[in-house]
Amino acid sequence: MNFHKFDRIRAFLILAFISSFLFLSGCKSREENAVRVAVFTSDVATIKILNTAMRDIESRHPGLKIVLANIPYNDFQNKITTMMAAGNAPDIVSTEVNNFVDLYLRGAFEDLTDLAKRDGIDPKIYYDSVLKRYSPGGRIYALPTDIAPFGLVYYNKKIFTEAGVPFPTAKWKWPEPFLTYCKKLVKKDASGKIIRWAWGDPYGTGGDNFMLSNGGYYMDSEENPTKLTLDSPESLEAFRFRWDLIYTFKVSPEPSQIQAFNFGPGAETLFVNGQIAMMPSGIWHTPNFLQHKDLDFDVVEFPHGPRGTQGWGSGGSGYAMTKGCKKKDQAWEVIKELAGEKIESQVASTGLVQPSLVKVAESDIFLKSPGPANKKILLKMPKEAHFGPFVKNWNEVWYGQIGPAMDKVWLGTQKPEEVLPKIVKELNQKYFGNK
Repeated sequence: MNFHKFDRIRAFLILAFISSFLFLSGCKSREENAVRVAVFTSDVATIKILNTAMRDIESRHPGLKIVLANIPYNDFQNKITTMMAAGNAPDIVSTEVNNFVDLYLRGAFEDLTDLAKRDGIDPKIYYDSVLKRYSPGGRIYALPTDIAPFGLVYYNKKIFTEAGVPFPTAKWKWPEPFLTYCKKLVKKDASGKIIRWAWGDPYGTGGDNFMLSNGGYYMDSEENPTKLTLDSPESLEAFRFRWDLIYTFKVSPEPSQIQAFNFGPGAETLFVNGQIAMMPSGIWHTPNFLQHKDLDFDVVEFPHGPRGTQGWGSGGSGYAMTKGCKKKDQAWEVIKELAGEKIESQVASTGLVQPSLVKVAESDIFLKSPGPANKKILLKMPKEAHFGPFVKNWNEVWYGQIGPAMDKVWLGTQKPEEVLPKIVKELNQKYFGNK
């Protein structure tokens, strides 16, 4: 372990905690008339960029003071919701595209449409999918800063070459040739024990991208959903294929096997160690992977579904102004700068995020930032990206109800077709008016 790195991280976390404490206490240590901005990030370089940007913004706007707080992502939504309920909300919040829905439906944000029109902000400068997410009813409630498709597949080039498997291309599909690749990439020791898997998810086993690439979706509409559709033929076929990768074809590890293989964060560590040949996710892994000089990797789009369709999940972020903000003009100036070309370019240069501004994403600032050789494929990925359903209580439904039900599937005690139709029926009756 690099203890110097550990000490730096620990010091950063302590400072972040102190910053958040002062922020949540009302920022009395600074001017009470300051514009208060709440963000979430675990990246030290990004926080440094944002802090420098805040001071630069202040220098060009006499009288403007800005207080920045970094609240851990896992706590962010609850803390912001609590602060709003207490009448102590920050003026500006960084809002993730899927978490935005809940706050928007609570009436948490100011409408920025007229301000954007007044200042000549052209909606066409952003990726359409992410701006549309922040513009329910055609009104803008946040300016996007990044989009984060989960549709990349990282693959270990050395393992592919060793196994005699051709590098995947943009035209590959599941089940074939994807399954044939997987079978060849698995490696066993002399006793027959698997010591290298073909495929593994970094954040817990899931079949979302298989579903989306097969033309399925969580509900009957992304923008105006009325009922769950995880029991559709497309969804069931996809989740069953993901289950088969584990229990029928044995090319992907069971959850318990991932834990037994390493002590790190799941498949990401396995991929670095050469114990998994492919890992689906987003661009943010690359700065870490590039630190491992012996890891020769690249990326490809998630494979097409059996019918030739494409699709993958996506995250993203934007800046919104909270309802009732008393420093609206000042807060708007800060939002414009935070979501502007200069700061987006600086954050994009870290290689962690894909800018929401098309101009910045297509520039060398992003394309030549730390990343895989085939990074340019990201430029087309927003067109096939899907966010979660724009519906109240989605996190409660997905994480609180569907997730635990699907745990039985990924543990191998039940199959998707034994779980999904039943849970869909129950949840449609409970949450979506018996539809």
